[in-house]
Amino acid sequence: MPIAAKRITFRLHQPTVESIDELVKDGLAPSKAALIEQLVEQARRRQQQQQREAEALRQYQAAFGDPAYRAEQDALADDFAQADADTAAQIV
Repeated sequence: MPIAAKRITFRLHQPTVESIDELVKDGLAPSKAALIEQLVEQARRRQQQQQREAEALRQYQAAFGDPAYRAEQDALADDFAQADADTAAQIV
């Protein structure tokens, strides 16, 4: 089922209008409306990605505030360092 479209009116500076015309002419989108929709969708996805990354960072920082989690991560890093050293010893 197609999504209903709504006509809107807004003002843009002339250089922006010229850029829109040029981008459509160059084939980036089939029409001005399609170009605006694409750009808004890209901005929305970028914002959502930034929000997900900020939340992941918040969770990561909270986890590293937990001494048990930190100890587990340190032990894991030590295990990997030992495995790397063992592998290097076998190569030589």
